[in-house]
Amino acid sequence: MKPILNWLGRNYLLVLFIVLLPVARNRVEPNLRGVIWSDAEGYFVYLPAVFCLGDVHAVPPGSTNARTNEKGETVMQYTCGVAYFQLPFFLAAKVYSDTHGYPTTDIYNTNYSRAIAFAGYCAAFLGLFFLQKALRRRGISPPATALTLLIIFGGTNLFHYATKEMGMSHVYSFCLFAVLMWLLPRFYERPNWKNAIFLGIITGWITLIRPTNIVGLLVVVLYDIYSLNDLKGRIQFWAKHYTTAIFALLSALLVLFPQLLYWKTMTGQWVKYSYEGEGFPFWDKPKIAAVLVDPQNGLFLYSPLVLLSLAGIITTWREKRFHGPVLSVIFIVSTYIFASWWAWWFGGAFGARSYVELYALLAFPTAGIVGQLLRVKNRLLKFAGIAIILFFIYYGIQMSFLYQKLPGPWDGADWRWNMEKMYWIWKHLFKW
Repeated sequence: MKPILNWLGRNYLLVLFIVLLPVARNRVEPNLRGVIWSDAEGYFVYLPAVFCLGDVHAVPPGSTNARTNEKGETVMQYTCGVAYFQLPFFLAAKVYSDTHGYPTTDIYNTNYSRAIAFAGYCAAFLGLFFLQKALRRRGISPPATALTLLIIFGGTNLFHYATKEMGMSHVYSFCLFAVLMWLLPRFYERPNWKNAIFLGIITGWITLIRPTNIVGLLVVVLYDIYSLNDLKGRIQFWAKHYTTAIFALLSALLVLFPQLLYWKTMTGQWVKYSYEGEGFPFWDKPKIAAVLVDPQNGLFLYSPLVLLSLAGIITTWREKRFHGPVLSVIFIVSTYIFASWWAWWFGGAFGARSYVELYALLAFPTAGIVGQLLRVKNRLLKFAGIAIILFFIYYGIQMSFLYQKLPGPWDGADWRWNMEKMYWIWKHLFKW
């Protein structure tokens, strides 16, 4: 029995991946087209445009909020960063479709939907894998690391986007931020050209998927900065290794170039603001309280364990560990940006989906406070804390399933989340 338990302790992510795979499959099978619908379709459609239609000018408007150029051609509002991730899965599905008689022009067939769902599922667990390695490297114990990953995955709406809406961009950004946190200590220890290229690829890719992710990239320059002297040393580091910065910048531009080329081809402009008609009308009156606690996707109502992460940030300021200062800046600035967006609830979403990618960063202060909990000598207090955490993990997962059962569209003038729907959720919290 002990060898089995030891193996499970080392490979719990693999076990979780296998156990949850049929769960994810059952969640998407009833509506496979929904996997690549709306925003998710906008990220995906680059692939069939190139490999099925052979012409980015021939993309149909589909279910996206399509823009058109002067020729009346559909111009994709979304960027192609997610498509990079989905490419190998898509190509495998295309080979299967071609050999089983599916029409080439059927760019939304069920094989593609299943491939994209699996791509997002794999991206989420790849992110957890790198996050595990990054946490262990920071000296987090195996039990604290395991509980932290369970909190980040099951206690937030990451679970929903990893097992239900895998075509959205968030799990891919989460994965890349996890890779970034694994890479950064290696880069600063060995700032050679290889690590610089890797850093450029990851940061460029993160920016390409969601331009607002650039706020999270503050962690690159402010990694492990806790004082003005630390900041001075970091400036000196980059001044000394300016050629390294050039390698990183060129690598990032290489990742961005296909998108720039697409914009140039379709609009005549190398850089294009593709969200025309949408913007940030609440700059002067940001909807911060709504973003955090409104029934319409408020962060803390759907992912209450994020409060544990924020508590961890506060403790890291005192301990000078786990990137408290830069994470404070990232969380505050990101919240302000989200609260200024015209659709601060971010459309058809489960919880505040705009925060999902940031959970890879928040995992570090979370691990810090989880480690403190596991070191508490009072057993009753320790077990009570763990029990509360496990309850909110159950709460987050069950909320996702109940949300799926609610009828009607997820967004629009005639249907919104409100307290009545929240009461229904809470009423059925322990009903399966």
